[in-house]
Amino acid sequence: MKITYLDGLKFEVSQRNHKLIVDQPKPVSGDEGMTPPELLAASLGTCVGVYVMDYLLRNELPTKGVSFDVDMAKAENPNRIGYFRVQVHIPYALTDRQRTVLTRLARSCLVHNTLHHPPEVDIDLLEEPVA
Repeated sequence: MKITYLDGLKFEVSQRNHKLIVDQPKPVSGDEGMTPPELLAASLGTCVGVYVMDYLLRNELPTKGVSFDVDMAKAENPNRIGYFRVQVHIPYALTDRQRTVLTRLARSCLVHNTLHHPPEVDIDLLEEPVA
């Protein structure tokens, strides 16, 4: 993944053949993209979504109207996101077994597991003078 500074507090993220803009809201910056915490919440919600929708599709269950909401709240000391809630909206009744399996699958998504078992993170500052 490559992240390129554009201007203000705006960046372009490139991965494979995809690009997206990350920015901060006005008046701090131009509000041309989601903030980093919003991207994290989107990663969690869509990861849960992939696992849920895969189950529904494989079991030939209806997918129309299924949606996902993600809420988050900040915490302090240190500054971070202290809480996520993912709501999975299924517009029909599930059996007890389907509900149990879907809950287990949603909680086993890669991003959820990563948040529950934080990875080691290294940050290297590389000084590369331009010739």
